[in-house]
Amino acid sequence: MSSILQKDTEISFPHFMILKASAGSGKTYALTQRFVQFILSERIHHNSLRNILAVTFSNNAAKEMKERVLEWLKDAYFEKPDVLDELRQVITIENERMKERSGTLIEEILGNYSDFQVKTIDSFMATVFKASAIDFGYHPEFDILLNNESVMEYAFNLFIRNVREHTDETVLFEHIIDSIGENKKSGTAFLWEPSGTILEEIKKIYRKTSAVGRTPLLTDERKELDDLKLKIICLLDLIDKMIIKSSLEKSMNSSYDAVRSAVKENNFADIFGKGLKLPPVKKPGKKKQSHQDSYEEILAHWSRLKGLVSQFAFLHSRSACIPYILVYGAFSSIIESIKRLRGKVFIEDINRYLTEYLSGSIVPDVYFRLGDIVYHFLIDEFQDTSPIQWQNLIPLIDNSLSQGGSLFVVGDTKQAIYGFRDADYTIMRDCGIISPFLSAEPFEKELGINYRSRSRILEFTRRVFQGLAPEIPLYREAAERSGLTDYTQTPHNAEGAEGYVEVTIHDKNEEDPPEKQKIQELILDLCRRGYSFGDIAVLTQKNEDAVRVTTWLNEKDIGFISFSSLDIRRRKLTGEIFALLKFLDSPLENLSFATFLLGEVFSRRIAEEHTEKESEEIRNFLFTQRNEHPLYKAFQKTFPLLWDTSFAGLFKSAGYLPLYDLITEIFSAFRVFETFREEESTLVKILETVKDLEGGGYTSIGDFLLFADDGQMGEISESDWDMNVPKDYDAVRVMTIHKAKGLGFPVVILLLYEEFPRGFDYIIENDRNGIRLLKINREIAAHDAHSAELYAEEQRKDKVNSLNSLYVGFTRSQYELYVIGVSGKNHRYPLDLLPFDEFPPSEKPPYTKKEKDDFSVPMPLLHLGRQIEFREGPEEMLNVYEKQRGEFVHRVLSFIDYAGRDIPKRVSEIIQKVKRETGAGFPDAEIHDLIVSLITHKDIAGYFGRKPERVVKTEWEVADRTGRLLRMDRIVIDSDRVTILDYKTGKDRLEENTYRVQMKKY
Repeated sequence: MSSILQKDTEISFPHFMILKASAGSGKTYALTQRFVQFILSERIHHNSLRNILAVTFSNNAAKEMKERVLEWLKDAYFEKPDVLDELRQVITIENERMKERSGTLIEEILGNYSDFQVKTIDSFMATVFKASAIDFGYHPEFDILLNNESVMEYAFNLFIRNVREHTDETVLFEHIIDSIGENKKSGTAFLWEPSGTILEEIKKIYRKTSAVGRTPLLTDERKELDDLKLKIICLLDLIDKMIIKSSLEKSMNSSYDAVRSAVKENNFADIFGKGLKLPPVKKPGKKKQSHQDSYEEILAHWSRLKGLVSQFAFLHSRSACIPYILVYGAFSSIIESIKRLRGKVFIEDINRYLTEYLSGSIVPDVYFRLGDIVYHFLIDEFQDTSPIQWQNLIPLIDNSLSQGGSLFVVGDTKQAIYGFRDADYTIMRDCGIISPFLSAEPFEKELGINYRSRSRILEFTRRVFQGLAPEIPLYREAAERSGLTDYTQTPHNAEGAEGYVEVTIHDKNEEDPPEKQKIQELILDLCRRGYSFGDIAVLTQKNEDAVRVTTWLNEKDIGFISFSSLDIRRRKLTGEIFALLKFLDSPLENLSFATFLLGEVFSRRIAEEHTEKESEEIRNFLFTQRNEHPLYKAFQKTFPLLWDTSFAGLFKSAGYLPLYDLITEIFSAFRVFETFREEESTLVKILETVKDLEGGGYTSIGDFLLFADDGQMGEISESDWDMNVPKDYDAVRVMTIHKAKGLGFPVVILLLYEEFPRGFDYIIENDRNGIRLLKINREIAAHDAHSAELYAEEQRKDKVNSLNSLYVGFTRSQYELYVIGVSGKNHRYPLDLLPFDEFPPSEKPPYTKKEKDDFSVPMPLLHLGRQIEFREGPEEMLNVYEKQRGEFVHRVLSFIDYAGRDIPKRVSEIIQKVKRETGAGFPDAEIHDLIVSLITHKDIAGYFGRKPERVVKTEWEVADRTGRLLRMDRIVIDSDRVTILDYKTGKDRLEENTYRVQMKKY
């Protein structure tokens, strides 16, 4: 692959490059190459690991980029020819020197992993905020919540308690309920319990305002609205009297009667959507010229009514959300107190606080410190950046560029599909026109080769977006805005097979969906032609469509993985394990204990050793003892053997063992790996999530259960509950188009249903003093020109998002693309963009996919079912002091490679270092004499002396063939032999043969 990047000798700093990367053009490759180029080059200043920051859109993208960078460095170290060729295009360095630097960098990354800065945008901004926490009035040791809903709900419920007679909260609630009543149309169901609706609206407003980081303006339009209502009522009465007096014939098609009826019933929201073009009376003919004056007067009043309705629509759109904002303001103090009490911060707070500081020309100290460290920024998926994120990054990037740094952004406005998360693709588009930085002008390049899709697929995509879309007025402007109409791409394999595209349109039939049979037949036919299930992906627009597809595949015994249902918390097995953890955390939790006893984990376990009769006895016990408190005591008394074999050890372990060890004990006690082989990935994912959580400092059962409910804590998010899918797992992938972004598949089946125009929760109007949240729908837009302009702009943004989603769906396939459209009566989007006649079903091509060499060796996972034994005798109890003392001695010895005459002094220094590190307080003299006597012992001293070519390793970890980790205390590698030393510091509890077996394992 020829590089599009400049050579290191050709780059002039400051450097600002925008790389436009269409689907399949090697975006991640280019980003990785830039990162490796900068850290390997000897001609680029400030290029150490800590001087470079790569910002990605997701945790998975960050993980993938880190893996790729390390892979490039490893291949360069082992002098892989194609990698060396790629790097020589961008780096001026000799092969031998490149090998040396690559090896050094790998060691540096592994030794100082925190300096390897590839982070999500949220993770990076969280780091910035933590470093400035004191400036914002927060203690540095706080947790960041990516999901704030549970805290908001709790705070709202506390607020609701104060809604009593004669309180300010009650006045607010009455106001908002009146507002809901005024804004709803007639025929809408009455809200008997409005609190749920109010809270949901508040959440929407909070998300919307947090995305822009500006405060919504609070204005009170109630008096003006009341005045307008009175004017409309009076004017309608006047028009009514004039119509009666004039004897003019009423116009049958006028909306006058409907408007008058809505006003009479005080349903002013029903006025909107009623056309006011036709006057209420017909124009008098030539024979009734005497009525002309009355007609003109009625027409003038009718025109005045239209003006009043327009003013009312304008104010109505601005007042709809005010009561909700007032309620949020009233209980926001409760939210703040809960956050500070729990040591939590919302991720939205971080961006907002930083924005408020920066907009006030106050730059937190950390910005200056980071400005002296990070010189080179790389930003992935730039089109998905939100305005508030970009606003917070600009000062840092500007500072780096002013010091001769660089900014390298990669993105594709055609793949901007996260508008619903308030991402703004125009940031990338506008940066290419006018640079936001004074010290650097943008340098734009475009990746023009598609390395994924075959020519027929690219031709189909071009036909849709550069042929059909510009011809349809509804899509023309949106397609132009996102760049869909003017991009160019050529296939990498222009001389190879051209690929295949097929478009079929089916009439909608809910009872017998024709698309169901089509998908089933397609997949079976593809397999007959040589594809495997794992080569095929079915993409849908919505999650519910993906769920329906999985049921269709299940009918034909087609293996599938549904990416919308990989969350292990949804699985019954996980729920049972959580129930047991809740009981162990709080033994008085009768419901949790009963839930576990009735679950499959426990029933399968006792089925191995107990009869069906005993299982029935347990069910009867739970029924008869359901009011017993605590339930576990009654169970212990009734079933002592079951308690001892299943729960006693776990009960003693809870609160003593680390969470990870406790869960492995649960798995061992109930033999879940053996009895739930089909759920192995679920069980492994539970352990992985616990490990990640413990790495963030959350070590208790309560923390884990809270995380399971909340979903997101610190830098751990909802996606961390999703099971990892092996790349080579032979099953059809079923997912939404959004989930498929960034992925590629040999064959894609794209299922498309008609989409209907949807409304918008709130539309933002920028004001120099803040923002206004407007509630505008199609009916309001029809009455007010300004509202119509804002509504049309929001519709254009929505169209961009929709067209981009379609583009992403089309460009996932490598060899074959099947587009299945399901049409209703109207043939709406996206079916009106499908060139059915040009890509009809035709003879399938021969098997075009290249065969993959399978070098994988199946390795069954080994799960040992051993438990920790808790013995009752005092002689057998674990001596914690002795264990800690042994660990302390081992730690001191790990710092000693060779021993010379100064060893007594060195040992004293190391002991002090380890004491500071561990906080332990063992007697210095005792430990010192023990270690010195060991090292200087006549049989041991030789292994601590220096020799030519001798290499010493301490605390060295290795894995045996089953994957079990073993740690060797000291390895002495000489030219003719390898010697392993294992230290034993406590009282002998094992026979000599046992030690010999352990050494033999090493």
